[in-house]
Amino acid sequence: MSSAFTVVDYIVFIGVVVISFAIGVYFAIVDKRKQTTSPEEYFLAGRKSKLLPVMFSYIVTFQSSILYLGFPAEGYIYGPMYAFYGLSKFITLLFTAYFIVPVFHPLKLTSIYEYLNLRYGDNVLRILAMTFGAVYQVFYMSTVTYGTCVALEVVMGIPYWITIILYTSVTAVYTSIGGIKAVIWTDVFQFVIMLTGFIAVFVKTTLVVGGFSDIIHYAGDRFTFMEFRFDPRIRLSFWNVTIGSLTSSLYFSYSQSAMQRVYTLPTVKSAKMMYLLSIPIYAPLMVIAVLEGGFIFAYYAFKGCDIFASGKVQNVNEIVPFAIIDIFQNQPGLPGLFIAALSAAAFSTLSSCLSSLSAIVYQDIIKVIRPDMTPEFSTTISRIVTLVFGVLALLVSFLLTSLPGSVIALFQRCVACMDGPTCAIFLLSAMFKRATTKGVLLGALCGSAVALWLNLGQLYSDLPKDPPLPPGPTYNCENNMTFNSEFDVPLTNTSAYEIWVNTNMSATNSVNESSNTVAESGLIQLYRTSFVLFSFVGFLVSILVAIPASLCTATNSTVDERCLFSFRKHVLKEECDDSRGSNHERDKIHAEDETSLM
Repeated sequence: MSSAFTVVDYIVFIGVVVISFAIGVYFAIVDKRKQTTSPEEYFLAGRKSKLLPVMFSYIVTFQSSILYLGFPAEGYIYGPMYAFYGLSKFITLLFTAYFIVPVFHPLKLTSIYEYLNLRYGDNVLRILAMTFGAVYQVFYMSTVTYGTCVALEVVMGIPYWITIILYTSVTAVYTSIGGIKAVIWTDVFQFVIMLTGFIAVFVKTTLVVGGFSDIIHYAGDRFTFMEFRFDPRIRLSFWNVTIGSLTSSLYFSYSQSAMQRVYTLPTVKSAKMMYLLSIPIYAPLMVIAVLEGGFIFAYYAFKGCDIFASGKVQNVNEIVPFAIIDIFQNQPGLPGLFIAALSAAAFSTLSSCLSSLSAIVYQDIIKVIRPDMTPEFSTTISRIVTLVFGVLALLVSFLLTSLPGSVIALFQRCVACMDGPTCAIFLLSAMFKRATTKGVLLGALCGSAVALWLNLGQLYSDLPKDPPLPPGPTYNCENNMTFNSEFDVPLTNTSAYEIWVNTNMSATNSVNESSNTVAESGLIQLYRTSFVLFSFVGFLVSILVAIPASLCTATNSTVDERCLFSFRKHVLKEECDDSRGSNHERDKIHAEDETSLM
């Protein structure tokens, strides 16, 4: 396979790495010349960023190898139902624009977790949410790095441990020296590269197969959106994906990476527009990523060789990179473009997470302990913290290499016990005036414990894997594949796919036979809950426990009204003001309110 990666491909790939690094160096030099080295400039670009670059940065930040590898792999193996995640994203982006931004932007914070101190007057929930957020982002970075490096090993033959070190080192360095400006403008560059990679796959596969109607014919079940059963045990259904993904999708709005971009924009209106303008790009991009798996399946069905069913690919995360090298082997530069696009996604996510983690540690820990530090020394400390988190992400990436499953399942399993309860903390704090520290804390801990219990129960109860869709043909595999034999998996009479399905069926029968009691059967059925619902379950438990617990522990203490959402003030009044063209006056009023917080 390595022979398919030409000199041109290496040039394209290395070019992306060099440009990304150069952008960080450029902004470090510019800031030094302008003598703008304050933490506000480093983390928030002086709160004067332009809307469009920040919007593209927001979109790219949460796209990565999870989108580039995980979504198409789900589409290839299990069908298109994960595309309904785009609908979930549409809902949460609208909710964020009208219900979250109007509350958080006027506070002019650096870390989103400062809000919890303002809301409750103590740091208990601030510390809990900050811990959840830091662990979440470390796992997110590590999953992204792992997925990307698996692809590089398949395509280029480079051992994953080398590329893990390369990616985390380059990203940590350019983020630490360039700050949020480097992150935003690198994201804009990387968005163009990512989009080009997607388009190339769709165009090439369609041309080879014969047209879109032929793609649909050969894809078969991979383009069938017909799973609407109300059954939480189904891996992917309309209800499981749409409802179950609401909290995991909404968590991104409550993450430091997203809120950091909100705070870089000068007004509430521009922050709203960032989310609203993201909708027609962000949600369809997720749908396109899932459908890409169907296009790749159709391509190989047309060729007569299902690469997963034949055993050519045994790790679902290798499907896309393996296919890219085969599909574009006669077009030098395009395989390199794909790896460049995948690298761009990884760099973007890593840099954004490192920047936000540095901001969290600075604002929520260092500044609390040492509030008298000079701006220059604070920025230096923040850069060191960025490098430290880069090393931590590297170590966790190596840990993830020992876990099975697609990068989507890996990521959602790792963070499900944190994102749902975190959403509950922030939603209750803003929407429920009688929420208390003790009540919300108890709810979040219970929600996290239940989600973790489901996760571990499914992981260690030896349940069968979810059955994939029927495989494609494999009659032409030996004649169809042209890679170097050192990368090929020898074909046997029984494929890896068949072994997998047979093992799962045997395991299913074994589980059913061993379920002799109603209690045991019920517990097993509970553990079969789809992984996409874990976050939502944690959220629901947190809400159901926190509300009565808050009512039982409610006090007469005054709540800062600026921390609470008001439909009349934040939706009706502001929208009326917008329609009357009174934005300038409203922002002036906001600015006066915000000054009192500084």
